[in-house]
This record gives sequence, structure tokens and C-alpha cells, in this order.
Amino acid sequence: MATATAKSHALRPTVAVIGAGPTGLSMLKTLREDGFDATLFERRTRVGGLWSYTEDESMTTALPNTTANISKYTCGFTDFPMPDHYPPFLSQSEFQEFLESYSTHFGLEKHTCLGAAVTKVERSADDTKWRVEIAKDGNSESREFDKVVCSHGYQTKAKAPTFKGQDEFQGRIIHAQQFRRPEDFKDKNVVFVGMSSTASDIIPEVVPHAAKVYVSHRRGTWIFGRWRNGLPTDLLVNYSRRQIGYLMQNWFPDMSAKLSKMGTTFLMKKYGELDPAWRLLEDAPPLSLSLTACMDVMIDLLREGKITSLHAIDSFLGGKKIRFTDGTILDDIDAVVFCTGYRADFSIIPFVEHSSPKSDANGNAYGGLPIPRLYMNIFPPKYADSMAILTSSTYGKNNGFSFADVISMAISNIWRGVSTDMIPSTPEEMDRAIDAHHQWVAGRWTKENTTDVCAVKQWEFQGFLHQAAGTGLENLGWGWKGWWAWLKDPKMNYLMRHGVETAYAFRYFETGKRPTWPGARAAIIHTNELVKKLKAEGN
Repeated sequence: MATATAKSHALRPTVAVIGAGPTGLSMLKTLREDGFDATLFERRTRVGGLWSYTEDESMTTALPNTTANISKYTCGFTDFPMPDHYPPFLSQSEFQEFLESYSTHFGLEKHTCLGAAVTKVERSADDTKWRVEIAKDGNSESREFDKVVCSHGYQTKAKAPTFKGQDEFQGRIIHAQQFRRPEDFKDKNVVFVGMSSTASDIIPEVVPHAAKVYVSHRRGTWIFGRWRNGLPTDLLVNYSRRQIGYLMQNWFPDMSAKLSKMGTTFLMKKYGELDPAWRLLEDAPPLSLSLTACMDVMIDLLREGKITSLHAIDSFLGGKKIRFTDGTILDDIDAVVFCTGYRADFSIIPFVEHSSPKSDANGNAYGGLPIPRLYMNIFPPKYADSMAILTSSTYGKNNGFSFADVISMAISNIWRGVSTDMIPSTPEEMDRAIDAHHQWVAGRWTKENTTDVCAVKQWEFQGFLHQAAGTGLENLGWGWKGWWAWLKDPKMNYLMRHGVETAYAFRYFETGKRPTWPGARAAIIHTNELVKKLKAEGN
């Protein structure tokens, strides 16, 4: 019996999962439940991804003061509810605790290797497996796996501009990725570059310590608050509204961008008159093309005179002197902090090909960055049956990491033969689809040259993953399946269409492609009741 068990275990495909953030944890759990021998590798010493605070300045991390921008009601896993005792918006430590409890609850620790940095993934000499190079405790080792999932995050490598004369600056220049302690800026004059959500986290912490704080930005941005009319702002989006949005993006993209801009402008009216000198609405790109926004705490700081808005940096003039594009010169700047975003790290997967389309569909030349050649922004055509890359799908998720389980179930189903028909049978077919997608990206770049070239078509990407995962959300459509689901359970159908958009809905319908969760119905109802109670308390 023992021999048979060992033989059965040996026949299970081995999978290396890289990165123990929400997606990596979900991936490990799903793959093991579906019969794969999966192992998770994480360079940090705790699970949680960027929610696991670290002093290592080479890693992106949520800070101890960081509060989530998305509420607990729309965030979480499909079969592991957020505890009621958490506040509507979790802190860094609470998210860390939640993700560790998820790992413990499902026994994932014994299949997780912490403090293990994957430095390179490449094909084995005979091209039959993947060789994963790992650095741990000062030692290096290579291990071979049948398959690999790269879920090491899309906020891994810092993006920072360079300016003329920057090397001669006698102050300190860092990226927000390196920021840890506001006390380091005590009595300093500090320029933050970029009006972003990261800046919204850091600047309020620095203001009480610094002598003077400036925010330099090239153009306007959108301002968001966590709350609107007593409820979390993210509750404005439900399943039905999201589907209407996808329809508009697909068939009427220009109108969709205009409506997005109009809607965002309307939401900002709650903040009253905005001083034109702040340039918050000056040339702000629509959110459908560029995910650039900051939190409303910035308006308070501007109004109170605690921070000063500046134009973009033009150049560094030696010493501590900086010139800005409107001609302003400041000669006493001690530090510059770039809050200019992140990009995915492809250095550990050098086999991934990149290319640039010549033009968009209208013949406009493309001048953006090279784009990874991945089918559905996930699968390298040559290795779709053994490699999944989850770091290149901007706009791909809905709220927080509630989509992690859908991605995990989809990939597992494709690899174990349940949804194999969801991807083309040949690399050549995938390449044609990639070329068409890259031309679509070029069209977005023509309209907004700061757009992320790793963007996906939300309606296509999420539809693909839902179908591959077997979530059954087609039962919320307008076809006969939708009407039948409504007749069987009108209350649940209404809540899933128009109520809180929860992850539990992804395990509610029986489809035969993945296990349902017996607690899904109760969890959906409970979440909606919590929101109803919250609204009553606000009134």
C-alpha cells in the first residue's frame, strides 16, 4: 500500500509557484487540491506578498501605516471569509494576519519555502522540465519542475525618471520603494515626484517631520476617497454595472473613456472648489487608460498649506538646486522621493519574448515599450502547457485579490485537461492572437502614452478566466440560464447582480469544473447584511 501511494505521488506533476502573495497562496492551494505536487517559494520570511512588511529596501512593501483602498466587503477569497471583527478597510498588519491565517487554515505552510529567492527560471538541458534556481541562506540550488507559475507581483521593480544634472544633486534621491521611516526627513525640505496613491500613503507621514514638503507632478490626477455617503466607495460597483462597463469598453471605447472621465469628475465634486494652482484636473488621463489617482488626504494637506504643488522637474542645477518646468527654481532641497510607480520583473524569466507593434489599427506609429508576448497576458505560446506568468495583466482583476481564486482555478483547469479547449492548440494561433492584442495596446498608447503596455481587455480577459475556471457567472446573464437561475432563487440572483460584489459568488454555481463552497450562499447574504447595517449606522 505504501509503495502504491509513493508511486501515485511520484506521478503527480510538480509545480513551482513563485511568490507568496494572495495569488501565489491561492495558486498553491488550488493546484494541490487538484492533484498537482506544488511548492511555493517566497523570498520574504513570511507569506503575504507586499502586505508582509519588510525592512529590505529592495522589496516593495506596504508600510505599517498603510490602509487598504478597497474595503473588506469586496475583497477576499472564494471560500475563506474576512472575519467580522476587521474594520471596513484593513491595515497592513491586518492584511498580513488574514493572509497568514489563510495559509494556516489550509495547511499551506508545509508546502511553502520562505526566505527562498528565485533568481532564474529556464528550460532544462533536454527541454523536458523547468530548472528553477533558488538562493536561500547564502546558498544556491537548482530544482526541476514540470510546470511553473510566476506570481511574484507586478509591483516589483521601481520605475523612476532621470533628469539632467541628477547625478550632481547633493541631496538624497530615493524611490518610494526604499522609504521606511518618516523620521529620516526631520527638518528637511522634500520634493515628492508623482501625485499617486503611493504618495498619498507616504506624504501624510512625512509632513509632521519635514520642514517643507512639495509635490511635483506633470499633469493632473483623479482624487478618490475611501468613503462616499457613509459607505465604502468601491461598493458603487456591482456585477451588473461592471458588465455594462465592459460592454461599453468593448464596443464604444471612446465613449467609455469620456463617461469614465465624467463619472470621476462628478465624484470629485464632493471636495468643492479646487484651487487651479494645484492643477489636479489639468490634463488628467481617463482611468480606463491610465491607473493614476491619489487619495483625498492630499486635498486636505493642500488646503491646509502643509504641502505645495509644483510643476514637473526640469533639471537639477548642482548643489541642492532644482529647476521646474514653469521656471521655478528651489535651491534648498534636501531630498527627492520618486512616487512614480512600479513594473513587473521579467529578469528571472529571460526566455519570455517581447515585441513592439509597428502601428495601431489606424496606422499610427507605436513608440511605447516592448510588450511581453503572452497569450491572454499569461501563457508563453511555446510553453502554454507548463508556464503561467501572472505579472503582466494590468486591469485584469476586479476588487483587490478577490480574483486570485478565479485565476488559480482557470490555470489549474487548463493544465489538468478540464478547460484545455480554452487556449489555441498551436503556438502559431497564439502568436496571431498576441499580434492582434499588441495592436490594440498600440491604439491605447496613441491615445495616452503613459498607458501600461501590459493592459488587458477586461471584458475578454475576465470572461476567458471565468469560463476556464467554471465560475458559472453566465447564470447571471440575460439568456435562459440567467432566467432559470432567477426563478430558482430570486433573492440570491438579485444580490449577486446588484448587491455587494463578493468573491464567494465565484463558488456558488455548480458547473462541474471546480468545487462549489457550501458556505457561499450564507456568506453572500451575510456580507450584504453587514453593508446594510453599516449604511444604517451611517444614517
